[in-house]
Amino acid sequence: MLSHPCKIQLRGFGDRELEIAKKIASRFSSELQEGKNGPDIYFSDVNEARKFISRLKKVAKFNVKMSTSYAGLRKGRVRVLFVYSLRALSSESKFTKKR
Repeated sequence: MLSHPCKIQLRGFGDRELEIAKKIASRFSSELQEGKNGPDIYFSDVNEARKFISRLKKVAKFNVKMSTSYAGLRKGRVRVLFVYSLRALSSESKFTKKR
């Protein structure tokens, strides 16, 4: 059974940005898993995942790619897993000042 209909992949983020992302994710019903390419955050609600992305955009610069994958049938309805891949544009966040 699919308990998490949405997955967010964080790729290329710096340590400070990852800590902020984890802090923001802790406010939602989410689960963090470390993968070999970076952390993945699983959300039980797609709308919460979208809110997480919009809050993280205020802190870090990144590109967003969205895809879906087939997750099976449940009560005759097709279940879809939404996957958001967030790739950092650079290792610098909006907090760091350029001089």
